[in-house]
Amino acid sequence: MSSKKVGIEEARKTLGDLANEVRYTGTTITLTRHGKPIACLVPVEDTMTIGTRVTIPEYSIPDDWPRTGEIVEKNDETVVVELDNGHRQELPTDEVTKED
Repeated sequence: MSSKKVGIEEARKTLGDLANEVRYTGTTITLTRHGKPIACLVPVEDTMTIGTRVTIPEYSIPDDWPRTGEIVEKNDETVVVELDNGHRQELPTDEVTKED
């Protein structure tokens, strides 16, 4: 995964483009003020770690199963979610949504 630094003033003008770059290329962008890091833009997938509560798509499980659970395994492309009923489901990382 690549990374780069962008000044906060430039980021204000190009936030949409920066967000797309992060989403589609996986680049981590460090925002700086006067050359010092102040924040990072990272792909959502990178914020999901073991123990993260997530919601999974309806089509991937039986109708009477809960759609929420916790990530118990993770690699670059997939996660294993232990659902609230104890069952485990492996899914592509980009198909799960982090709970608020």
